[in-house]
Amino acid sequence: MLDSFANKFRGVVLAAVVLLLSAVFALQFGGPQAEGCASGGQGGAIAQVYGHKITRAEYQAAYTLAGGEGYTDDRAKEQKLDQHVLYGLIERSLLAKEAREIGFSVADEQVLERAAEDGILHLSMSVNAGPMLPRSGPQRFDFNDKDGNFSKDNLKNFITYRLRRSMLEFTRSQVEESLAQKMRDTVTANVAVAPGEVWDAYVREKESVQLEYVRFSKAYYEQQVKPTDADITAFLSSDKAAVDAEYEKQKARYTGLEKQVRARHILIKVDGSASDEDKAAKRAVIDGLLKRARAGEDFAKLAAENSEDTGSAKEGGDLGWNPKGRMVPEFDDMQFKLKAGDISEVVQTSFGFHVIKVEAIREGDVPVDEAKRELAEQLYKDKKSIELAKAAADALTQKLQGGTLALEDALRASQGAGPQTVPPAGSAEGEEKKDPLAPEVRQTRPFGRSDTAIPGPFDSSPMVAAGYKLTEAAPLGSGPMQLGDDLFVYKLLSRADADKAAFTPEEQERIRTALTRRKQGEVLDVYVRGLLDRATADQKVLVDEPAFQELVGAGSLPQS
Repeated sequence: MLDSFANKFRGVVLAAVVLLLSAVFALQFGGPQAEGCASGGQGGAIAQVYGHKITRAEYQAAYTLAGGEGYTDDRAKEQKLDQHVLYGLIERSLLAKEAREIGFSVADEQVLERAAEDGILHLSMSVNAGPMLPRSGPQRFDFNDKDGNFSKDNLKNFITYRLRRSMLEFTRSQVEESLAQKMRDTVTANVAVAPGEVWDAYVREKESVQLEYVRFSKAYYEQQVKPTDADITAFLSSDKAAVDAEYEKQKARYTGLEKQVRARHILIKVDGSASDEDKAAKRAVIDGLLKRARAGEDFAKLAAENSEDTGSAKEGGDLGWNPKGRMVPEFDDMQFKLKAGDISEVVQTSFGFHVIKVEAIREGDVPVDEAKRELAEQLYKDKKSIELAKAAADALTQKLQGGTLALEDALRASQGAGPQTVPPAGSAEGEEKKDPLAPEVRQTRPFGRSDTAIPGPFDSSPMVAAGYKLTEAAPLGSGPMQLGDDLFVYKLLSRADADKAAFTPEEQERIRTALTRRKQGEVLDVYVRGLLDRATADQKVLVDEPAFQELVGAGSLPQS
């Protein structure tokens, strides 16, 4: 009885609130000012949908309702919040139009009642909005006073001063929002998830594979390929078609060139905070190397043995061909002053002390034979480095096929090293001497069937598929796998499978809810895009982009 009385009392109070709001709507915001308030009314349209104008003021209110005031300028720009708010309003108009055409209607009192009873207001965001942005639909706001009771003054102030809308404008907007939501609900009402889909999703979520692997990097083995002139000449003869094809692909690199320099250098690093004594010691080292270079010692050998630029040191200090402006100014100025064969004085840059030797200079069109020889050298290195990587990967695979060796021990054995020859991973000695590209045993993170097994500039899905075929009884891959330019030897480390006993009703409902929401989003996305595409094709959606950009700042609108 008390519950019945409470419900009746609540209904009476609610009705009184709605009537009071309606009175405010009719008396305080009625008349001419209801169409404009301080917000500019229907003037300043930035878009039209089937003749309905979306005004600057309406956009600004929607931006506020979406929480835009809480975004920094950079974050709002990164998330494209302004664009998604505008297209949310456009899509709202399209959905509301569809809702009316199939017979839906919403009374002013209904939206006022929802706001007064539950603090519920509706907003629309573009279906393209990212996961970090609010979603279209009902949002809860707090219009209660300090005692926890609904306050019409709080609602009125929110509408008037936060949204800068009249009660009429606000109510009409919320009617449109409610109609759009009815259409969203209608479109997604029949979306269902089959029991098999729930189990498959559970399996994808719970199962994982973790591998240990060795990567045989093409770049690592390329350092070991040192072709002679005779090697390049022979390659030009045996692989002429490949060289010719590569030249046609890269011809632009060799025609109409600005001046370029090919130089080698030796670097002795100097920290910016180094003491005068330390700098003097470093200077003495580079001065000694300069003296040896000018005395006729092989510059490439000096660079390989002494340069602290580890990347170029492996290539004898070779920096390749560089146009002016690619290097730091002090270095650049010096290398472009030198003639081919010259060795510089000591050059100081932010990196430290350098000695530079210019190997060659070119400008304009590079002779075809010279260009093809350069390309042939790179193609030769590519071919030989992959052959070396494959040979090393095959050797490791052979050591593993007996099934008795751990991957670490098999790697040492395949390299002809015993356990005491190679410093253990993580030791100070090992870390100091180890090339980061050298083959070593690594582990993947546990990954699912749709995850990336090994990050890199390649598609690792073949490794994922192969990993899921491995078992404890047969943990070794069938052979080296090539991903991009690199080869991988891999072995099962651990595997977790979905447990049927743990597939409880609660888990099933959790997954079913998530899948349903995702499928509803996909269905709604297709439907709304179809409405937008048709309306755009019929020129029923018009956006005044200059006016919009003036309002929100620079940036392009998303394409339908």
